[in-house]
Order: sequence, then structure tokens, then C-alpha cells
Amino acid sequence: MACRLAVALAIALGGLGVPATAHAQTVADSPAPAGSRIDEAQRHIAAGLQQFRQRDYSAAIHEFELANSAVPTPELWFNLSRAREMLLDYRGAIDDLRRYLRDKVDPPDRPQVELHITELERLDEIRRAALARQTVGQTIRLQVDGDVGATTVLLDGRAMHASALASPTPTTEGSHRVEVSRPGMQPWVAVVRVRAGESAGVFSSLSSPTMYRTRSASHVASVVLGGLGLVAFGVSGYFGIRAATEDCNGCRAQWDAARDSDLLLGAGALLAAGAAVAFVIERASSTTVTQR
Repeated sequence: MACRLAVALAIALGGLGVPATAHAQTVADSPAPAGSRIDEAQRHIAAGLQQFRQRDYSAAIHEFELANSAVPTPELWFNLSRAREMLLDYRGAIDDLRRYLRDKVDPPDRPQVELHITELERLDEIRRAALARQTVGQTIRLQVDGDVGATTVLLDGRAMHASALASPTPTTEGSHRVEVSRPGMQPWVAVVRVRAGESAGVFSSLSSPTMYRTRSASHVASVVLGGLGLVAFGVSGYFGIRAATEDCNGCRAQWDAARDSDLLLGAGALLAAGAAVAFVIERASSTTVTQR
């Protein structure tokens, strides 16, 4: 961009190889309507070039227009175009360049000027689009499924009804936090980026909260082992009572009953231990499931 402006400025002040005073010289070489008008035009051209170098482009335009009123020349359209371009008045610069090509007889720089007109048209289109975006501004729109009346929205922490955001709502450029909530539903949160001059649309779909429950594994093994253990303890007790109530002292029947009681007591203890281990294993195998 800087290079293009520098080249264009060289064209404006140098006339594609003609010295910077070429525009003023063109006035002097043209048929003289009156000496005073030529002098006036030359003074305004010199003042306009000086203002251009000092970057006072509005004053330069004024001087070039006065010079053109005194003695019209095609080169002044070129100078006016350059000054307007520096003020970002691309449409005015384009019109002045077209006047230059219209009034200049066989301009040697026609291809360069036409190429520059194309570039100015592109810049003018970009500038107009930017101005249109600034005029329209930024908006945000929120669409919520379900019961809109029972839905509450927080936009950057500010509570609003969902219906208030159903149509495009003016907002500022940047990131905005949108929080949507409804009784009995899971909250919905999103961060929305809104660019300058654009409209951002958001769709929120709320869902029911997820409920969890534990599904226990069956305790068949621990129940069976525990039941067998209790039976073993019961039968062991029976043989113990029988050994204690035998009429003989140290007879074989008494010893057999005592032995059976001890064996069943040990078996019951093993079964009880097995039931406890089976219970721990079965409990560890329980699963957690979701339900709505």
C-alpha cells in the first residue's frame, strides 16, 4: 500500500517523468486567456503542491480547484485525484482520474491510470462494506427449544427472558457468555463470539438432568454358603448335645457324637468364611447405571 501510494504520488508530482512543476508549466504553455488568470492558476498550483507535501490534503484540494477554475488543465484532475485518495475519498479520486483520461490528449500513462482506477474501485468497495457494517452494528439472537416462557437466560450475567432474545438484539463486539436454565432441566452454557457488523445466532437445546442408581449384583453364592454354614452349626450343636447326654462315659457312641460335632463346627466356620468372601466379591461387582 505504501509502495503504491509512493508510486502514485510520484506520478502526481512528477507526471511520469515530467518534473513536479510540469502541471504549472502546462498552464503556461496553454493558450493564454489572460496573464492574470495564468498567474493566479500558477500560484494556486504551487500552493496546492506545497499543501500536499505538508499532508494538508483538504487545503491542497481547495488550491487545485481554484487553479482549475482559473485555467482548466487535465493534470489538475490528476492532482485532485491524489489528494482525494489520501483522504480515503476513493469515489471522488476515481471520478477525477476519469476526467483526466477524458481531457488529456493521448495520455502516455493511460494503462497505469486505468490499473490504478481498478485498485481504487476495490478499495472503495471495501470501505463501503466496512461503513455498512458499522451502521448496522452487531446483534445476537437466541432460539430455545421447549417452554420459552419458563426459560431464563443470562447474557453476560444479566438476566433476560428467552423471548427477549428471540429477535436480533443489539450487542457489542467481542465474546458473550450465554446461560440458559429452566426448572427441572440441565443448565446450558455457551460463549458466543460476535464480530463487528455481524449477527450471531445461538440455538439452545435443554435436556433433563441425568440420574444415577446402583444395580446390585445377585448374592446367590454368599446366601447359599451362609445357609449351609448355619445348617452345619445347627447339626454340630445337635451332635454336641447328643455327646453330652449319652448315658455312658467315654463310650464309643459318645466319642462319635463329639467327633461329628467338631467336624460340623469346623465345616460351618469354613462355610461362614466362604459366605463372607463371596459377599464382598458380589458387592464389588455391582454396577452404576443411568436413568432419566
